[in-house]
Amino acid sequence: MSRRLMYGGAAGATLALATAVITASAHAVITAGAYRLAIGWEYEPAGGTVTYVGQPNGIQVFVDSPTPSDEVGTPVGDLNGDCAHPDFQVTVAYAGKTSSPYCPAPSYDPDTRLGRQDEYDAPLTPTRVGTYTFHLFGTIHGTPVDKTIASGPSTFDSLGDQTSVEFPTALPALGEVASKVDAVGTRAAEAASSANDAASSANRAAVLSIVALILAALLGGAGLVVTLRRRI
Repeated sequence: MSRRLMYGGAAGATLALATAVITASAHAVITAGAYRLAIGWEYEPAGGTVTYVGQPNGIQVFVDSPTPSDEVGTPVGDLNGDCAHPDFQVTVAYAGKTSSPYCPAPSYDPDTRLGRQDEYDAPLTPTRVGTYTFHLFGTIHGTPVDKTIASGPSTFDSLGDQTSVEFPTALPALGEVASKVDAVGTRAAEAASSANDAASSANRAAVLSIVALILAALLGGAGLVVTLRRRI
């Protein structure tokens, strides 16, 4: 889903002159009271429909306050100034596993006036192909927001395998490499355990052999003493 989001206010107008209209594509758009939010991946292939695993990316959230006379909306840029006490957060779920909360931080720099006033980002590198679910929760200027959105054709990209766009040689998928590393690690641990067991058995055998030699020596000595005594 595509939605045009522009700057508002004096600083936003200055930025708009330099950047014109910026489009946030493949984002899910939701509402919370008087506020409109768009959430999706920070980096998506230009003109593409697939976001790939193993690439540095991020959770991206836009927040504005639309009015009947301003379809684009006024950017809300004063949230999550302190991620120790965030206004809103996002968790990411995949295949039954849920992340710790992320705090998307403002991308706008008031000193340099670079970035968008309505944009908030949190770094994230997705590592598995498939469907991801974002849970956005918290407050926007006191207005509660609690929305769960799964990736898909009408929201934001699910993750795909980058081998389809690699040339001349497709590299193994990150998940496949991780699985192979785990398998090798398991086999190495099993081999080490077997080696330890073999070493323990060998040590026990060596100890028993030494004990047997000592007993044999002692018994042999005792027999010699008995024989000498009989002769005497």
